[in-house]
Amino acid sequence: MEWVTLNISSVVPYFTIGKDLAMAGIAFYAARIASKGLTTWNRQLKGGAEYDLARRILKCTYRLREAFDGVRNSAMFSTEMPFPPEEDAGKMNDSQIRHYGRSRAYQNRWQKVFDVRNDLRTELLEAEALWGEEILTKFKRLFELQHDLFSTVYAYLAACDPDATQEARKINNELYDKKSDILYRNYSEGNPDKFNAAVKAEISVIENFLKPHLLKN
Repeated sequence: MEWVTLNISSVVPYFTIGKDLAMAGIAFYAARIASKGLTTWNRQLKGGAEYDLARRILKCTYRLREAFDGVRNSAMFSTEMPFPPEEDAGKMNDSQIRHYGRSRAYQNRWQKVFDVRNDLRTELLEAEALWGEEILTKFKRLFELQHDLFSTVYAYLAACDPDATQEARKINNELYDKKSDILYRNYSEGNPDKFNAAVKAEISVIENFLKPHLLKN
């Protein structure tokens, strides 16, 4: 009976190769797991960022709606209408003083609209970078409604301006008459507020666009 002599030195290289292959396999699977984890983490970060952006945009949109309502408030108290500086008031008649106060009141109301639009402009730039130009199209009609309200207020104030020519006041009064229902908020159930309904409809369009981004991944 022959005895087989095992030469350990001849086997060691195979153990080394096997160990290296095993370690390489472990490293490969560990890298895959880490890569999947990093991908998930990045996706969660992106989803979280888009959620926050969508929430900020929606909040700005609601602030814009409230600013519109503020401009359209038919109640204008004396505290809203500042008195002209003394050096100017002495040169003005009652009509000019009233017009000064009314104009400043609307200017202050519109400042809130401008402030919101500035905030919204910043958010929409980021949204356009992430989601493309489609987000801008969702706001197009809402911004047109803002312009309609602004032009109505302007026509109203110009028609009331005691320093304007009779012809200019007539022209602006005609422009105002065409959109007089825009200037004041109407709460009557029998006579629906078309401007407010249009604003609500456009906000609904924006909400539907942002809804998928408000679902955190």
